[in-house]
Amino acid sequence: MYCRYCGKEIMEKAVVCAGCGHPIYEDAGEPPRPGEPWHWLVMVGLVAVAVLAFPLGLFFGIIGLRDEAKKVQGAVLTTVSVIMALLMLAIISGL
Repeated sequence: MYCRYCGKEIMEKAVVCAGCGHPIYEDAGEPPRPGEPWHWLVMVGLVAVAVLAFPLGLFFGIIGLRDEAKKVQGAVLTTVSVIMALLMLAIISGL
């Protein structure tokens, strides 16, 4: 018997593939599928949140990094949030 995901030969009584870790039987569940990227209007709003309230931007950036479809958008939000946090820190320490 062969794994339908990676093609590696597996034992007949195997529950998961030793090569890729996917379940062998349908009732074991399907692997999670990535969602869709955020709409551009949502992304503009999230960048505005990242500029005005960088902890929220960082939160949504990390959520985006965990989803394969939103990985680039999550990286943008995380970067903007970190830059804003450093800028706020520089402003506050300069006062």
